[in-house]
Order: sequence, then structure tokens, then C-alpha cells
Amino acid sequence: MTDAYELTLSVRLPATTPEHRLAALRGHLGDPGSLATLDAAPSSPALLDCAGELTEVPDGWVLTAHRSVRAEEFGPLGELLAELAGLTGIEGPVVLGQLRSPASEVAEPLLTRRGTVVWPVGAA
Repeated sequence: MTDAYELTLSVRLPATTPEHRLAALRGHLGDPGSLATLDAAPSSPALLDCAGELTEVPDGWVLTAHRSVRAEEFGPLGELLAELAGLTGIEGPVVLGQLRSPASEVAEPLLTRRGTVVWPVGAA
């Protein structure tokens, strides 16, 4: 059994999302021509470097991503996900996707509340 969690994200962003934020998200998806983080700090890794994409839709953008993540990545990944939730413009809790632990066959919702990621029980 592996100790990696399965992370699946699906987040809608408004059409008003600034281009520098979109470029940063592309960087996290592994696009070497983009900024690496939402705050433009170039030393951070591409935290969503995985199977994923940022797609333009008529009313904004959709970010999808799927990857394996280890518990030691939860800190920096949580910061990114909290920033991502802030970009949605949604007041209150924001469901970003789901996280499945290595010990479970069922994924649990992954959300932010008051600017902090609420990791499923046993994940953080």
C-alpha cells in the first residue's frame, strides 16, 4: 500500500480572474512558461504538476487537476488551495474537489472554510 493520497480538483473561476493569476495556475500545472505560484514567488514548485488543465469557458475558467499527493505536501498545497478558493468569489465554504486516503476506497470532499483548507479526517 502506498502512502499517497489521490487528489482531484475541479474549480470554476470567474472571467474577471486576473491574467497573472491564470499564468500562475498554469505554472502549477507544469507549464514552464508560466509563473510558479499565485503570489509570483518563483522558488515554489509546481504543486499541481499532474494531469490537469485550465480551460476557458464562456463565463470564466475551469481548473481541473488529478494527482497523487503525500502528507508532507499538505502545507504548501493547502496555501495554494486557499488562494485558489479566494479567486472563486464564493462567500463561505468552497468545495475544491476531493481527496482519497490510501486506506480508503471512498474520496471525501476537500474544501476551504474562512481561508483555510479543511483536510478530511485523518489526512492532515
